[in-house]
Amino acid sequence: MSTLTAPAASDAATLRLSAWLEIQSEKARLHAREAALLNEVFSEALDEREGRVGTDDMRDIPVRSLVAEFSAAGRVSSRTMEKAMWDAFTLVSNFPVTFQALEAAKLSPTHARVIVDAGVVIEDQADRFAYELAAVDYASGESPNRLRSVTRMLSAKHGGITAADRRKKAHDDRRVWIDDYEDGSSVLHVMTSSVLAHAALDRANQLARLARDPESGEARPIMGEVENEYRGGEDETLIAEEDVQASPADADAGLGISAPNDDPRTMAQARADVMIDMLLAACPETVSAAGAEAIRPHIQVTLPAAVLAGASDAPADLFGCGPVDPELVRELAGLAPGWDRLYVDECSGMVTATDRYRPTAEMRRYLRARDGRCRFPGCAASTWNCDLDHTEEHSRGGATSCANLSHLCRRHHSLKHPDLDAQYRWNARQLPGGKIEWTSPRGAVFVDHPQPRVHFV
Repeated sequence: MSTLTAPAASDAATLRLSAWLEIQSEKARLHAREAALLNEVFSEALDEREGRVGTDDMRDIPVRSLVAEFSAAGRVSSRTMEKAMWDAFTLVSNFPVTFQALEAAKLSPTHARVIVDAGVVIEDQADRFAYELAAVDYASGESPNRLRSVTRMLSAKHGGITAADRRKKAHDDRRVWIDDYEDGSSVLHVMTSSVLAHAALDRANQLARLARDPESGEARPIMGEVENEYRGGEDETLIAEEDVQASPADADAGLGISAPNDDPRTMAQARADVMIDMLLAACPETVSAAGAEAIRPHIQVTLPAAVLAGASDAPADLFGCGPVDPELVRELAGLAPGWDRLYVDECSGMVTATDRYRPTAEMRRYLRARDGRCRFPGCAASTWNCDLDHTEEHSRGGATSCANLSHLCRRHHSLKHPDLDAQYRWNARQLPGGKIEWTSPRGAVFVDHPQPRVHFV
């Protein structure tokens, strides 16, 4: 979670920033006004529909007429207008805490939509109210992309829908489809379990690295287990040295093994090629395992010990996605070569240590669990795609300790480089509890909090 204090400077750029923030606040207030207005007229139409008799088509006439009038006046399609009215009705009628926060410009319209989308499955009003309080409190200091996975976990906690019900529906909805574009390209969509989808993407990352550098014999994952070695230098960063080895099966899988070491493809291009090669070249009879049995990539799942033991069916947390089915996670656990046990603070829910804590690989495991993503305010980049950075540069006396290390993506890591001119350089310092205080070049102060852990009862 991030908090903001008033900037110390009042130069032209800071004034423009303040003006932009006021525009964002005004957008939120206008969106709340629009929602209130649409809810009012739509509620009247719905009440009128309830009072009519006859066929469904005849009873829907008040709603259809209202939608038609607004869509014609606003020059938008009827479907778009009807969705906007339903969204406004849902927000104002069923999510009053979220609506009030939007009305007071404490949330953006995007924050409100994320909260409503995740909470709309909660049928009980009291449970939905408890969900709202927790979601709005977290959203007040975070970006929507960080909020999304948290609201999913909170919805699972308060929703009263069992993990088995969710898994059955998701399993029944699995499918594959294609969207074609005029330039001759297409997007292939595969809807399946979140755990399997993330594992498939990580598998593609590993094999794409192997395809680009076949002589290395290494399948170096973006989301894999990495070993970091400190290398001195002006940037004072921890450089990731991946140590996951490819199996012989990986090397013989027809994945562009003859490609030259100077493969001109980007990782994104190689990853796409690898996935299509596997789909087109593999035969069902040659596949030795399926589903969870076939997972060898690295994924990050957090779950209580009771779930792992089968004493609870509370959802597990797939990092960056949200709740996943505990039955599938238990199946993965039975096949996994090892797990890291995390000790969690009972009050805050923040990870505080592991039983393997030492100032080497164990420290990195702890920091990945603590941070969860890039520690720049609002950024949701996975720790697997981040550098482990000294908050206070090592060359200036900063210790290689958990209290002086955090994950930063390359985009935001570069903003605190000591060689940057002062007019562009951001400064960071770690506070107690894993919080990081950032100061912008113009004096604005932001505090980024570690990723919370949602508890299930």
